[in-house]
Parts: sequence; structure tokens; C-alpha cells
Amino acid sequence: MPSNRILTGIIVLLVALLFVTSAVAALYYGRYQNQTSETDSYVKELKTALVEYNQLSSSYDSSLAGFNRTIALLTNALSNLNSSTPAYLEGSQALGALWNQYLALAPKNGTSPARYSANMLLDFGNGTTRSFTGEAIQPGWNVYIATLAILNGSVQATWNPVYQEHYVTAIDGVSSGRTTAWFVWTLNGTNWEEAPLGADLTPVYNGTSFAWTLCSYNQNGSPLCTP
Repeated sequence: MPSNRILTGIIVLLVALLFVTSAVAALYYGRYQNQTSETDSYVKELKTALVEYNQLSSSYDSSLAGFNRTIALLTNALSNLNSSTPAYLEGSQALGALWNQYLALAPKNGTSPARYSANMLLDFGNGTTRSFTGEAIQPGWNVYIATLAILNGSVQATWNPVYQEHYVTAIDGVSSGRTTAWFVWTLNGTNWEEAPLGADLTPVYNGTSFAWTLCSYNQNGSPLCTP
């Protein structure tokens, strides 16, 4: 039978272990409480950040919509401005850059901008051609505006207020002459056809292919060339 001294020692040891265990438990409980408090704080910060993100996202969507409306207003103005005015010259050069910026910004917010894909061919009449395939076009644009956007404004024209159309005199730095002119064409199946109306009145749809040719013409004003 254990002596009283041994039992006392055991009891003292157990009490000491109890104190140690309690201290460790208190330490971990304190850490748990701190961690819980920090977690709650992180959750609140996350919720606040989410609200701010949603607000920014909404503002970004509104800004993109405004950007798109600005481009639409600019194209409408270019369709009706006299081509000799400073506003026209500045706007025609800015259109392509603004449209490309919009196309680059819109997908970053998960937005898929409405756009058509079109093809343009330039035939300079001397054996030199330039092709533009799969160019992004804003729905509602006509051939004249599409050409301005694709070439970043590298189009010269005179404005006819009677017919409300532009008479193109130079494209991509190449001007028409006394016996040559720029003609616009559209692709019908596999055949190129001279556009029955001017570039301002020829709409561009998804998949449209159009061309500009520089060549001479007959006494009736019909082109003596095809793309």
C-alpha cells in the first residue's frame, strides 16, 4: 500500500498538470478568440470591398455605355459635317482610335460589345492592293464611316450638301486625278458589283465585303475596272 508521502506527491503532480493544462487551454482559447475576431474583421472588410467593387463595376458599365454613345454621336456627326471643317478632320482621325479603345476596354468587364465583322479591299490601280480582313465594325455604320475607322481617318473627301454624301478624292494617301476616280464596290456572292449608291448610303452588315478602286471611267462615269 502506497505511503502517504507517495500519495501526496502524486496529488501534487496531478494538480500541477491540471494547472499546466488549464494554462495551455486558456492560451489556445485566447488565440481562438483572437483568430475569430480577426476572421470576423476580414469578413467585414471583404463585404465592404465587395460592395465597393459592385459600385465600381456599375460605374464602369455606365462609362462604357457612355463611351459607346459618344462613338455613335461622333459617327453621326462625321456623316453630316462638311469635310473641310477642323471638327471633321479631328473627328475622322480620332474615330478609329476611340473605337479600338472601346473594343479593348469592354471585354475587361465581361462585356461583349455589339460589333460586325467586315472585309475591305483597296485597289490603287497600279497593281498595288491592301486587304483588311475581319475588321470590327459598329452596327449601323456605312461604308464611308467604316473606311474612316479602318484607316484611322486616312480618307479625303468633299461634302455634297445636296446629296448629303461625301465624294472621296483620296484614300490612304493616294489621290484621284483628272481622269481617274475612286469607286466603291460590294461583293455579291463571288462577284464584285459597283455600289448603286454612294459610300454614305451603303450600309455595312456582318460579313460584308466592300472595296475601293482607283481607275479611269467612261463618258457615262462608269469605272473601267473591277477589284
